[in-house]
Amino acid sequence: MSEVLLKEMHKELIEIRKKLEILEEIIIPKEEIPEDKMIEIQKLREESLKGENTSWKDLKKELNL
Repeated sequence: MSEVLLKEMHKELIEIRKKLEILEEIIIPKEEIPEDKMIEIQKLREESLKGENTSWKDLKKELNL
């Protein structure tokens, strides 16, 4: 394949990728997460990675489930 043909194919692929990204945004809308919720999610993630957690039984007892 010639270099010119490869460059043309590359340009086409970039255009296709841009169009796919636009379609993805239309099909799957982005949800804005408030900053306080994002901080809470990050804190919970860090706790889970550190192994800090509550047993399901204790949680059910605490919530009267």
